[in-house]
Amino acid sequence: MAIAKKVKEIVVVAPNRTGMLSEVTGAIADSGVNIVAMSAYGNGANANFMIVTEDNQKAIGALKAKKFEAKEKEIVSVSLSNKVGAAKEMAKRLAQAGIDLDYCYGSTGNGQEALFLFSTRDVARCLDALK
Repeated sequence: MAIAKKVKEIVVVAPNRTGMLSEVTGAIADSGVNIVAMSAYGNGANANFMIVTEDNQKAIGALKAKKFEAKEKEIVSVSLSNKVGAAKEMAKRLAQAGIDLDYCYGSTGNGQEALFLFSTRDVARCLDALK
């Protein structure tokens, strides 16, 4: 059974250079905040990070103190069973509802649940589709 909820991720745009992952995660860790999920990629001169933490405001403060550009963005978090076909069923519901995703990321980790995070222009409809 999927559990979908609205959450906020931190979006960080930084220079794309060696060691940036260490600098961004270090700033958050040094503030005492745990990272729940993260996706990052390089795009030319920029490194883009999408990060969900246990305390976004504290993490953003730490990032800004290190001169990083950081802001919050509303997304959808989905926890579902870590079993064959669970992601397929979730994706089918989104497709049937006509939900256009900007991006998604997630992991099954080693537990019984999988975590997926979705960016969409229509968070409310996305949540409805996953009920």
